[in-house]
Order: sequence, then structure tokens, then C-alpha cells
Amino acid sequence: TLATAVFPEPIIEPIRLHVPAKRYLCAVDAQYWSGLSDGSKISLVKQGGPMTEREIDDFELDPSYEAAVRLRRIDDRAKILDLEVPPLSHYAEAVFSLLTAPIQR
Repeated sequence: TLATAVFPEPIIEPIRLHVPAKRYLCAVDAQYWSGLSDGSKISLVKQGGPMTEREIDDFELDPSYEAAVRLRRIDDRAKILDLEVPPLSHYAEAVFSLLTAPIQR
């Protein structure tokens, strides 16, 4: 894909694991589940529901699982109304450095 051609695996994997991270958090953190919107709870059912113990164990073996969980929690904060964040230009240097860095596979 274009994303994998441009970004290194440590960037792509947490994004790819976005739904599994949601399923994981719902299985291991009761507060996470209770904080989901009704729509997100409905989509969770369609996504397989909270992980089973076996799925949790397998997910925790993935080298990117912690980054995926962190990204999921960051993404959840995007739903906070009136949260002040830096302008997009604040992130330009970091994005540019990722785009111009050699891809390590």
C-alpha cells in the first residue's frame, strides 16, 4: 500500500491494530468499556466484541500492541470537545522527518 511504502512499520502497525486495540481495552479495562459511546459499543459487536483471554494473550505477544493501545487512547481524546491542541504546523517537522527518513524493513 502507499502507506507502507512511505511510512516505516512502527508507524503503520499501531494504526493497523486500531480495532484490535479497542477490543483489547474493552476486555481488560471495565472503565474503557463504560466510556464508549453507544455507537462505538454497537460497532464493537460487529468487530468481534471484547477479546477472549486467548486473544488477549496473542495480542500482547505482538511487538506493536503497546503502541497500538497508546494510539487508541490518544485517538479517544480526539473526541473531547473544546480540547486545545497545537495547530497542524506544530507537527510539520516531525511528519517531514518521517517522510524523509530511510525506510527500515
